Amino acid sequence: MSEKASFLRRTPKAATSRKTISIADIRTGSRLILSLFAAWLLPERSWPFLARHGSFIAGILAGKTTKPVEARMMRALGADAATAARLAADLRGARYEVAFQCLRGYRPGGWNPKIEIVGREHIDAALKQGKGCVLWMAHFVFAPNVAKMGLHDLGFAVSHLSRPDHGFSSTRFGIRYLNFVRRRFEDRYLKERIVFDRAHPAGALKRARKATAKNGIVSFTAGAWEGSSLVESRFMKSRATFAMGPVWLARASGAVLLPVFATRTGKNAFLIEIDPPIDVQAASTEAECLVEATTSFLQRHEARIVKHPGQWRGWSSLRDD
Repeated sequence: MSEKASFLRRTPKAATSRKTISIADIRTGSRLILSLFAAWLLPERSWPFLARHGSFIAGILAGKTTKPVEARMMRALGADAATAARLAADLRGARYEVAFQCLRGYRPGGWNPKIEIVGREHIDAALKQGKGCVLWMAHFVFAPNVAKMGLHDLGFAVSHLSRPDHGFSSTRFGIRYLNFVRRRFEDRYLKERIVFDRAHPAGALKRARKATAKNGIVSFTAGAWEGSSLVESRFMKSRATFAMGPVWLARASGAVLLPVFATRTGKNAFLIEIDPPIDVQAASTEAECLVEATTSFLQRHEARIVKHPGQWRGWSSLRDD
């Protein structure tokens, strides 16, 4: 179980200029071209093998290793070295599979996974209250595609708060041409994408607040990429940090805060679990609310991570003591 969390403030990140292009962009562009052929021409059952081996080769070329992730898995799960190495390789490969999914989506007939959804009644109940709903999406590797598709299929119009570098690159070229491949696929299933701008950091939350004021649904991916209000907690025998935008929005607007977990459960089969609400109004102070909400969110993670350790992207963002 996670221990008591602590509230932190950090200086907002500067709106620094981005690189125009990088060597990594060239590698990524080449990979996407090759992935396009695999996604369009090969059966989906072949994707895990191709992604796993392709990501292994790409890791060697880029000089990247899975050793830090393996070490955290061994410490947190009690896994032996061989098991941790396999799980870390699965996770690295799964990130490539996400690109296959997006690219298949551009083929006639698209990508059509089997998605089971548990807990939609929590969204229905939240919207009946009339103050909107905030979805706090756990950072599992397949969640960005699957959760958007599943919620759209249920008829929910979701506004998603995003980063400019969501996708494959943080350069100006990559954001415009590489990340576009992923954003365009995802945006089919969204009402709108609200992009965080470091030069005007308050703008994104203001737009999100407008959405909940109209009894809308706003989603955030759990992470600490942006924002100045953070909560850090001991978690999985390391330390995890989350930005508090979703909790702040729910408390300020009166919206209901719902944790969401999306994982793969079989061949082309996925499960979206929408958990009961996290109470963000009971705490007497904002700082206490943020800490308690994060503690609850992390507690709900643990069983899912233990069940699907090779799908949780949070391993790489954990901070060792």
